[in-house]
Amino acid sequence: MRFRPDSNDSTFHEWLASAPSEDDLREAYLTLEGRRADLWTPGHIDSFRRDRYDLDARYIRQLVQIKKALASHWIVTGQVDDAVALS
Repeated sequence: MRFRPDSNDSTFHEWLASAPSEDDLREAYLTLEGRRADLWTPGHIDSFRRDRYDLDARYIRQLVQIKKALASHWIVTGQVDDAVALS
């Protein structure tokens, strides 16, 4: 399953539950950060959206979930010490 930044929350959760690779998680994270930045870039077409505050909130929720998934992956693979991650 491929990440789509314009998908709804249930599709996003399905994608996240499909255990995407670290590369897929990083790519999704960068894509969402870019989309979020577009909402607040003067002159960008997305900065004129009436629902940009709602989209910003959704992007932030999804970014947090991706960060959690990345952190879990890094703990499992030994890239981050479990004791350090929990403190």
